[in-house]
Amino acid sequence: MTYWSGIIETSAYVKRKTERVRRLTMTLVVTEVSEKFGCVLAGDTAVTIGRTRVLLCAEKVQYSSEANIGFSVWGNACLAGRRVDELIASFVSQLKPTETPRSAGKQLALLLTCEGTNDGRGWDVLRGGVHICGYEGFVPVLFHVHTGHTPPAPQGPFQLYEDFQDGRKGVQLRNGYFETFGHLFDAMQQYAARLQSSGYKWPFETIEDRVSYYSIMINTVAQTLMAAGRLPAVGPSVSAFAFNQNGIQVDKRLPRGSADFCSKGSCEGMASFCG
Repeated sequence: MTYWSGIIETSAYVKRKTERVRRLTMTLVVTEVSEKFGCVLAGDTAVTIGRTRVLLCAEKVQYSSEANIGFSVWGNACLAGRRVDELIASFVSQLKPTETPRSAGKQLALLLTCEGTNDGRGWDVLRGGVHICGYEGFVPVLFHVHTGHTPPAPQGPFQLYEDFQDGRKGVQLRNGYFETFGHLFDAMQQYAARLQSSGYKWPFETIEDRVSYYSIMINTVAQTLMAAGRLPAVGPSVSAFAFNQNGIQVDKRLPRGSADFCSKGSCEGMASFCG
């Protein structure tokens, strides 16, 4: 049973890059929007420093209770010496009830562009983005603020892309280890359909189902990397939540860690939520 009408997958590198570069692709965040389940956001907590060091401290999925808007963060982890997840947390904390995903997305794009300009590094190094979901009127939407489409497309200042202006039939954005996740997602869809034929209603009955569904898949990708002896660039700790027009319904968020990986001398040019 497939009810998603739209899926956009984006990776840190195009497939034709070398295997060495593909191994540097990291993180996994997924955002789903539908009329039936509302907005579901899930992501790992890994921050990769260079090619060997991984910290489990990022806050990649965030929520504004005032504006009822969700955010999923991927990409470069530092801007102008500050953690990107902390920048976004500060932004989210200041949102007012009158904000919408569209207005918040435009403001966030300006903020991140300003920080990126102050950073001084090239936009190809600063590549990243944020999924933004919520409601425009009574319609669930899923937008994306990012620096540009998958390379070799040129990268530049952050812009708001209104990918799904009507997500009622079910749409999804995924960033990071999207290829590995995509194989698992397709198999899980078939598995879920067969479960239904055996009398199971999971994962298509409740909003809690969707949170557990994506959490299981992200954790499975993380465990696969570890079992295969790869850099654990997708962390096994999954932070997730779901909300609808009545506010947050399921809250499995993990707290942000306090590691300082963006100050001078801490390899800020190598810290990433997604290589």
